[in-house]
Amino acid sequence: MARPVAIHDPTILDAAREVFLLRGAAATTAEVARRAGVSEGSIFKRYRTKHGLLEAVVADVEREPAFISELPARVGAGHVFANLEWLAGELLEYFRRAAPVHLLAWSAPSGPRGRVLLSAASTPLATLRKVAGYFEAEMHLGRIRRADAEVVARSFVGALGNFVLLELLANAPESSPMPEQSYIRGYVAVLARGLEPDAPWPRPAA
Repeated sequence: MARPVAIHDPTILDAAREVFLLRGAAATTAEVARRAGVSEGSIFKRYRTKHGLLEAVVADVEREPAFISELPARVGAGHVFANLEWLAGELLEYFRRAAPVHLLAWSAPSGPRGRVLLSAASTPLATLRKVAGYFEAEMHLGRIRRADAEVVARSFVGALGNFVLLELLANAPESSPMPEQSYIRGYVAVLARGLEPDAPWPRPAA
């Protein structure tokens, strides 16, 4: 007797992400099943409803990205600005995968919305805290100038999120007004040197 074909959750979730992003909240579980090469019943056995499937797609991109676990090992190792270029590239790839799904979930009439996206333990906020922790650790070692680590992390993460948002609005990475590597190197260079001119800015009176 032939063995039944194994059905793996990643296959269904990848197919669902592609179909939802292509068709929006109007996509059907039948379309997802066709894309995944499974029966529609297999989807309902796992996720009960289309809403449950959408929540599972959001949860899938909400998993902590693997590169975050590498940050502690990079503290004090290598050139700090080379590390920042690496981190910027990893964050861009994370945002490219996660941002479209977050926007879809936010806009879905019965989707998870902010209840999923903005919880205290959500991956975007947890990632921000860990990036801030990396900056704080490098500041403690004196490898970068002391500043508010969360402000620096928000600037860093926000600048990369903005790059991906403009890519989404342009509808393709190749339509971006600036190449990815030029942006990464340019932004890290600005972050490294700051914006103060050679002669310090005059400070406003208190």
